[in-house]
Amino acid sequence: FIMDRKLLKQNAKNSFKKKWFESAIVALIMGVFAGGTSNSFSSITESSDPTYQYEGSSLGELFSMIPTEILHSVVAVMGATAVVFTIAGIFLAPIFTVGGNRYFLKLRKGVNTDIGEVTGNFKDGNYWNIVVISFVQGLKIALWFCLLFIPGIVKFYEYFLIEHILAVRPDINSKEAFQLSKKLMDGHKMDAFVLGLSFMGWNILSLFTFGILNIVYVNPYRYATFNEFYCYVRAEGIRNGIITPMDLPDYEPPYQQGFDMN
Repeated sequence: FIMDRKLLKQNAKNSFKKKWFESAIVALIMGVFAGGTSNSFSSITESSDPTYQYEGSSLGELFSMIPTEILHSVVAVMGATAVVFTIAGIFLAPIFTVGGNRYFLKLRKGVNTDIGEVTGNFKDGNYWNIVVISFVQGLKIALWFCLLFIPGIVKFYEYFLIEHILAVRPDINSKEAFQLSKKLMDGHKMDAFVLGLSFMGWNILSLFTFGILNIVYVNPYRYATFNEFYCYVRAEGIRNGIITPMDLPDYEPPYQQGFDMN
């Protein structure tokens, strides 16, 4: 049973085009806050002394002409911005990502959903569980990357489905969430990597539209595709007896039947 990327991507297009504009908004929200997690304090601390960073260059001479008070103010603003994005990455990004995945999972099954799905976890009592599990996920991956680069990549893809699992079971405990992701991604890490690479052409094309193409088409296409990927590995896991339908319930009852690829 070989994964058919073309089928996954065609299913994804058929899915998000049902509500194209709404899907684009959901994907934009997911992308904006997910991007916040990539910010770090290192870039701020490295630039806290501009004369050090650009010493001997024309830019260094330019910085030397700017009053120190202004430079300190700029650095302070940059530092505050980094703090805001880091906090957003920890306390907001997981909620929007999980809610967005739930939106796309429901959309593919024809279950009633809307943009409000993105913020649903703020009020269903599972907020802290999602934040904690997502934080542990990021921490584990970061620690593995600190040890060695290749093991870090392996762990990144081993935990790849955590946000999808939380989308259908937001109350799951941390241990089970990581175990399920590990089981489902066993043998599919390279599939996920290659699937991500398949969007490289779209990303390059989007550069010529100043990112507009990403917002209106590529981002919802990508998120819908990776939710199709999750559905594929879930279905395969059920067929192989690795998990049961009740481990990760579907959005189309009866849950015991699992779901197909269509």
